[in-house]
Amino acid sequence: MIQKKLLYTLTFFLSKLSLRTVHILGKYFGVLYFSLSKKSYKILKENIENCGIFEKVNVPQAIKVNTQELGKSILETLYIWGSSQEKAISLVKKIHGQEFIDKAEKKGKGIIFLTPHLGCFEITSIYYGVSNPVTIMYRKARKKWMSDLMINGRRKGLVNLAPADGTGLRKILTALQRSEAVGILPDQVADKGQGEIADFFGRPAYTMVLTNKLIKRTEASVIMVYGERLKNGKGFDIHFKSIKRENISTSLDLNKELELFIRKNPTQYYWSYDRFKKIVNK
Repeated sequence: MIQKKLLYTLTFFLSKLSLRTVHILGKYFGVLYFSLSKKSYKILKENIENCGIFEKVNVPQAIKVNTQELGKSILETLYIWGSSQEKAISLVKKIHGQEFIDKAEKKGKGIIFLTPHLGCFEITSIYYGVSNPVTIMYRKARKKWMSDLMINGRRKGLVNLAPADGTGLRKILTALQRSEAVGILPDQVADKGQGEIADFFGRPAYTMVLTNKLIKRTEASVIMVYGERLKNGKGFDIHFKSIKRENISTSLDLNKELELFIRKNPTQYYWSYDRFKKIVNK
């Protein structure tokens, strides 16, 4: 179990550093990682070239910056997992859109947080979970020890976790019935039979329908959120945006809302994520 020991040691080591140092290391790690992982680099490059956000002349720079941002993301995730709740929360510098949270909590029907692969999504649930219960749906890692590290790292404060299966779905529904909050990664490729094809940045993507089902079965408020990674390791700003339920009643509408959100900070998006992998048959 050399991999396990190395990853646990790295997590412990990173948690003792400053976020600035972690991000400096992350920039170099990103460059190294994508120079060695040709497949991941190819996906990243093709996605940036075809997303229609960057002008053609700026594409090479966007690719370069994105490799560095993703390197930061990987190391900062381990850093946050290995840190205490108090230390993680100290990294949050400013909240944008707190009024949307206040309005949703006053409504009292629960909250569905949509957290795309943008910026530091790890910090968002930890922030909300300081004083409010929130159940986060996650996809299990292939290795049990990796899942254990992820679960232990994310389970801080009032954060609960729900696996992306039938058991997890029941936990999500139960939490909403208690008027609590839940969190979903809406741009994650759906499992076979759990999605439908919908346009995403001009290309067909197999899109999960879970969000649409939850909207139909509950009266929960819907809020999109991401953690903006600040320059020079200064921390994170958290951005909340209220989404009208009728505006995401279909997978296509959901993807359009995601596109608008991603355009706010496109170089911090996970362009290396194979969002357009081979379409899965229902």
